[in-house]
Amino acid sequence: MRRPNGLGDIAGMVASGLCLVHCLALPLVAVAAPALGMGLDHDHAHGHDSVHAFLLWAISLPVLLTLVPGYLRHRRLPVLALGLAGLGSFVAALFVLGPRFGHGAETAGAVLSGVLLMAAHYRNRRAARGCRAPGAACCD
Repeated sequence: MRRPNGLGDIAGMVASGLCLVHCLALPLVAVAAPALGMGLDHDHAHGHDSVHAFLLWAISLPVLLTLVPGYLRHRRLPVLALGLAGLGSFVAALFVLGPRFGHGAETAGAVLSGVLLMAAHYRNRRAARGCRAPGAACCD
């Protein structure tokens, strides 16, 4: 198995960070829009759905392409579980919390997801570095 170089984890942290920025900035834009004479119409809502679809792919790919192979190498289940919990939280935020409880609940779930995913990718990167250490007990 090829040794990980950490770029997938960096991509995952960046994608999760972009999601956090989106989730935290959008409510501020929604509040400021009327004061600035901007209305948020149906086209903006559709654009919001497109951003969510993009973020779902941008977040899922690093989880599947980095955290899963990372686990197969270092066998640290808490790292994988943290990443899967983060991905699950994001999916729940988009498809359950938002539609059922509104944007505030969706934002809270997505922010939780971003924090969990950033932590998972950080821990995965550290665990992968530990596997490169001489005498490390990682799978090869």
